Amino acid sequence: MTSAKGKTISRIVKMEERINKCNRCKDVRVCCFRPATGKGDIEADIMLILASESEVPDRSELIRMRQQISAMTGNGCGVYHTYMVRCQPRICNRRKNQAVLFDGSLIDADNRCLLSRERCDAIPAEPDDQQTMNCLHFLLEEIEILDPKLVITVGERTYQYVFRAFGIFDPFQKPFADNKNRLFRSCEYLFLTAELPPPGCETPFADLSGILKLITTR
Repeated sequence: MTSAKGKTISRIVKMEERINKCNRCKDVRVCCFRPATGKGDIEADIMLILASESEVPDRSELIRMRQQISAMTGNGCGVYHTYMVRCQPRICNRRKNQAVLFDGSLIDADNRCLLSRERCDAIPAEPDDQQTMNCLHFLLEEIEILDPKLVITVGERTYQYVFRAFGIFDPFQKPFADNKNRLFRSCEYLFLTAELPPPGCETPFADLSGILKLITTR
């Protein structure tokens, strides 16, 4: 496969292989069966960036979000979603109490803990600055590979890290509430800020509808 799409897929696969082998955050990786990777249209015009997997853990909800965004463009633009942090940090007292020394994942493919033999009951935690920085280069590479026409950053934390990575600093003079649902441009990409929709929201990202139609029909 030598087409442009084939080359894109090849680059994404190689990047995902490196993500799976990454051990920069060993304390986090031990409670993560598999790092989160992007999904959706590989030739997407729109990339949706979430902070981490815990923000929208339901895969069917993610698919619905992509479909809603695609429908709002008016011309069925492809949508791809991905994450700023690949391994979801978890607060696990069991692992701490047992002083586990283990090189690998304690979580299996069914989300069962190898220590308790039961489903993992650890509490998802917000990634800290170091964990985020350890992962950020993968996101920047993914954006470069897919080269979307529009990047939607979901939530304040994602917006702060991604904008700084692309040298967009002016928005930080105002609170996020004043910058949500707005367009910003770096030297290379067009960005749209958005709030994380509440769980079960029937019309996620509805506030972006007018902007999406305007951009994608140019």
